[in-house]
Amino acid sequence: MKLKPVSLAVAAVAAGLTLSSAHAGVVKTEGEDIIVSTKNGGLQLKTEDGAFSFKVSGKLQWDYANLDKFIAGGKDKDFGYLRRGKLGISGKAYSDWKYKLVLESDDNDIVLDEANITYGGFKPANIKIGRWGNEFGLEDSVSSSWIMAIERPHIYEALRADGNNDYGIQVFAADKNYLLRAGMEYIGLDKSTDSEEKQQFAYQMRAAYAPIMEDEMLLHVGFSYYNANPDKETDAAKSSIKFAKKGTKIKLFNGTGMNVKDDAEYAFELAGQFQSLQLQGEYFIRDIKSDNANSDVKVTGYYGQVSYMLDGGKRTYKKGEFSKPKGGKWEAFARYTTTTTDADSAVTLGTNGDDVETASYTLGVNYYPTKNIRGMLNYVHGEVKNHSSYVNEKDDGNAIVARVQYVF
Repeated sequence: MKLKPVSLAVAAVAAGLTLSSAHAGVVKTEGEDIIVSTKNGGLQLKTEDGAFSFKVSGKLQWDYANLDKFIAGGKDKDFGYLRRGKLGISGKAYSDWKYKLVLESDDNDIVLDEANITYGGFKPANIKIGRWGNEFGLEDSVSSSWIMAIERPHIYEALRADGNNDYGIQVFAADKNYLLRAGMEYIGLDKSTDSEEKQQFAYQMRAAYAPIMEDEMLLHVGFSYYNANPDKETDAAKSSIKFAKKGTKIKLFNGTGMNVKDDAEYAFELAGQFQSLQLQGEYFIRDIKSDNANSDVKVTGYYGQVSYMLDGGKRTYKKGEFSKPKGGKWEAFARYTTTTTDADSAVTLGTNGDDVETASYTLGVNYYPTKNIRGMLNYVHGEVKNHSSYVNEKDDGNAIVARVQYVF
């Protein structure tokens, strides 16, 4: 008789009670023996044959931010807040099925972050259905626990692909040095100018490959595509950026009433790791076509970052993404990000016929005292040029952000 996933959960509770009482009896199981592991700070149970598993995991991220009046939008700000609090369960059933459920704290409410089931019986292909976050580009594919800086490059703010978690279906195949993925996700009712409301679906894909993957050298290339597939959408969403999570939004163009007929995004990825040195960059294009005269708009941008593990070690890599470092405690990095919004459009917010430009410089240090705990300190300098909402040709400001993180 095989042990079911629910039985694993019951066994987890029973194991905890056994450990807390000196006089408790011995926990017994039916079928395969169960292996209990706490090596990563959480709790994982799996049958000896690996057909069933049950894992409890989560993360806590507490941030402190000091923002000047430009970044904060009028007044200097100095505050602390819970950036993320997540608790999830995941596991495997009958060898080919995987499941995941994650709850997240959101402004004192508990919301559903992920809920999905994956079937892997059509090897090497896997089919996933349910709710999860779209992964667009290289840095967006890295867990928020292990991204280089406290926040991802600000150009992601201007991309529709970097939105909230949505429901959908996805087909993917992956191994340690490659990833192929394509899918469709439901992103809500289209805000149409027609009387009939229509459901809106987005299409996305990503391909990544590491042609060189050795102990002392790694080379990564990748490409991502996303299309929101609008139908005369009234508002072009995600038309703004911000230089810090709690900072004010800066609109890149006026998206109201654009009647968008196509909203496509592209990302080109390149990264290299040479022992403790990592180089990474991405180039992005967002191309919006409108039914309104002369209202097409294009946003382009890129970032480049370099990091170094000061006491040895390197970041782990598999299946088209980087993850937590191995073998080092201190990491220093620098990053430059820029965006350009073309001026040849009726929706431009540029002055004197110039493109609207933004740029940010980020310097940071990461400290990993254990594999569960991480400390981070970032300095961010942000700039905006040729924007009609600002008096000066160039306005800029600074932010200092720190984080303490526990992951299990």
